[in-house]
Amino acid sequence: MQVLHRQAEILDCFSGGRPRLRASDVRDATGLPNTTVARILRTLVEENLLQRTGDLYSIGLRVMAWSAAATAGSDLIAASQLPVAELRDRTQESCIVYVRQRASRVAVLIRHSEQSIIYQGKVGQILPMGGGAAGRIFMAFEPAAYAAAAAEGFEQFTEHTIVSPDLLEADLALTLERGWAYSAEERERGLSSMAAPLIDTRGALVGAVAIGAPAFRLSLEQAEGHAPDLLACARAISQQLL
Repeated sequence: MQVLHRQAEILDCFSGGRPRLRASDVRDATGLPNTTVARILRTLVEENLLQRTGDLYSIGLRVMAWSAAATAGSDLIAASQLPVAELRDRTQESCIVYVRQRASRVAVLIRHSEQSIIYQGKVGQILPMGGGAAGRIFMAFEPAAYAAAAAEGFEQFTEHTIVSPDLLEADLALTLERGWAYSAEERERGLSSMAAPLIDTRGALVGAVAIGAPAFRLSLEQAEGHAPDLLACARAISQQLL
């Protein structure tokens, strides 16, 4: 607890008025010993909670993603709580809500399956657009998401990952046509997912709701069976988003 308190104390040193600090600035602000400050700064950089450029430290992308998720997802989380829990209960699989952060997607709500072998995710987890059904939703329904992801390039996570532009564009077209996306073992062997868009009353895409499950329980045929429940969940959430 003391270590966590000191890490939070150091992160609290950064603000809009002081976005970049040296180790000496952190030491002066906290009163912590040099060795303690150096050790904690190194740990925070390793965890991507801070980033270092020369002698200057600033807030890392992981914290920025949490901040974006908190801002973009506050109303979304409230609207998603009950529908996502009900989707989890109907499908018996883990269900997740994502928002977009530039070329990444960030989990803002998770309801884990109660089965023994399940998809395990974490709130605040940052994942790429490629290699997953939720990312496919963002890229299909929001051209800016596809452009951002394409600019960074698509990583080949497994032999099933779609990285070919032609194949990816065909899959995005299919996603738009049927209204939901499916991904089979693209980001991790043995893990598949499906997802649907969350659209507010203005018609803007604000997130994606997904089902993640072991591949042996989420084949394309099984996904088609879950699709009505997934789409009903997405509608229930979207209807609450002003």
